[in-house]
Amino acid sequence: SLHLEDLLTQASSLNPRWLQAAFILMLVGYGTKMGLAPMHTWLPDAHSEAPSVVSALLSGALLNCAFLAVLRILQVCAHAGCAAFGQELLLGFGLLSIALATIFIVGQLDYKRLLAYSSVEHVGILALGVGLGGIGSFGAMLHAVNHSLTKAMLFLLSGNILAVYRSKACGDVRGLARLLPATGLFWIAGLLAITGSPPFGVFLSEFTILKAAIDQGHAWVAVVFLVLLAIIFIAMSTSFLSMSQGVAPPVLANRTERDTVWSILPPAALGTAVLV
Repeated sequence: SLHLEDLLTQASSLNPRWLQAAFILMLVGYGTKMGLAPMHTWLPDAHSEAPSVVSALLSGALLNCAFLAVLRILQVCAHAGCAAFGQELLLGFGLLSIALATIFIVGQLDYKRLLAYSSVEHVGILALGVGLGGIGSFGAMLHAVNHSLTKAMLFLLSGNILAVYRSKACGDVRGLARLLPATGLFWIAGLLAITGSPPFGVFLSEFTILKAAIDQGHAWVAVVFLVLLAIIFIAMSTSFLSMSQGVAPPVLANRTERDTVWSILPPAALGTAVLV
């Protein structure tokens, strides 16, 4: 039977080598759906080109579905006494995903693609938390919720920006805070949330994962994690703040598209949720 309860009951009788091989293959398959590096290459293309509401669903919901599948398979491995094997793989893939995402986030010129690479970073954080185990697993579960809320909020806001500026290039968007005040406000709030700034929930989940690394004696993991997060914070702040500040191009003065209740209410609700 492939029913989870049956697999867990019979886990001790499974061949460890075949189970480990199955976990690797499942991790490659579901890791691709999840966006883990180096199987992440489809994600920036799909998430950045999709309509913004679809991008919100892809990053906010689809990635978590694949993550759940990886967790279920790891659960079987744990019952078979192979938990350490799976966690070490997740730890490695997690750090690799965060590192590769950092490289592509720095100097990224497309704000939707920037958000997509941010998703690669955050699925890496999920894998890292589960790989550490203990309180890190709790941090990963909390982070899955926080990231879904925040990233859906940002992709919806990117749709508002795209509708007015008609461009996905960061350099073409200036004066967002003046032209679309509400969108500009939540855009900066989303920046603070997605980069793990207090008092947003992402800070608490990332801090929990960091604490797990320190408590378990993985000081080098904690240091690498912090350094990569700092670089990402600087890179994303540079893009987001330059978009919000300055003066909007004169050609946009006659545009009729502006903030409306229905364009602001959904991202505002998501932002409030991640704050709470």
